[in-house]
Amino acid sequence: MKQIRFDVFGPPSHAARCCEVPSPGQPSAWEVLVDVEACAINPADLARLAGRYGELPKLPATLGLDAVGRIVACGSSVADLAVGDRVILISNDNWCQQRRLAASQVFKVAPELDVLQLAALKVGACTALELVRRHAALERGAWIVQTAPLSSVGRAVMQIARHDGLRTLNIVRRPDAIDEVKAAGGDAAIVDGPDLVKAARDVMGSAPAMLALDAVGGNGVARLAQLLERGGTIVNYGMLSGKPIELGCDEVIFGGINLKGFWLTQWLSRMTQVQRNTLIAEAVGLLSLGVLHAEIAATYPLDAIGNALRHVDEPGRRGKVFLLPNGPIERHSTSPVDAVAAHR
Repeated sequence: MKQIRFDVFGPPSHAARCCEVPSPGQPSAWEVLVDVEACAINPADLARLAGRYGELPKLPATLGLDAVGRIVACGSSVADLAVGDRVILISNDNWCQQRRLAASQVFKVAPELDVLQLAALKVGACTALELVRRHAALERGAWIVQTAPLSSVGRAVMQIARHDGLRTLNIVRRPDAIDEVKAAGGDAAIVDGPDLVKAARDVMGSAPAMLALDAVGGNGVARLAQLLERGGTIVNYGMLSGKPIELGCDEVIFGGINLKGFWLTQWLSRMTQVQRNTLIAEAVGLLSLGVLHAEIAATYPLDAIGNALRHVDEPGRRGKVFLLPNGPIERHSTSPVDAVAAHR
């Protein structure tokens, strides 16, 4: 069986390798055996390969947060799943051809939903749902401020916010990203810099903003605080800048700004199975309605892992990169962008 492994922490495209490992074997009474169809590559996967993640494994190790597959065998005590069912894999370490895991660690989905969209759902959509709907009580028409709007999470935030009647003010680093953000569903986009506060006020007027979502860190967090009402909340869920968060004492003390961190892996681990399944069902429901849609850049086989990871790092890349552990898959896609995603 093919599996992606790494023996050292380092540049992702150099650290990851495709190797042959023993097959997982037949499931025990409460387990299922899954053929993995597709895996999305996420920034958290790259951070783990580079040794910059919140929880690092003992080496050698494998990885992979997002995956979807089909059940090929069920244990004798598994009653609510069957061979042929398509499932989202809730557990991690999914960059391989087969997984044997507890039946409680998969979530059954409708067969007509697109495989790649499902494979991008757990990390991006579930993170966005928790960020938009759980951290502040927002009335319809309220503004959410966010950085990294063209990331998979940022796109999902814009899609969910629009569905919920909320508006997004999206902060970008270059002027040519503004039109792309608006095409992706953002209500407004402005370029970060010394005039950020004025530009934001020109857009939002007197409407309150109580929530800012940040995936970058660094000194831009202090500027986010200036855009929020007293008592507003900044939620940091990423570290794209690689720099420490800067936030002035005056913003915290006198402005009442709250700063929180969000880590989906830890969040899910603290949920009950019912809570976790409810969250995933919420994301699947929005996908079914057409609210959520991830842009697809390309797909790669496992043995082209180096090329796949280099593609992820390409400047200007649009859309997610996926691994197809068992080869090309049949998709149910209506997106012209998806239809031309290349299998490399």
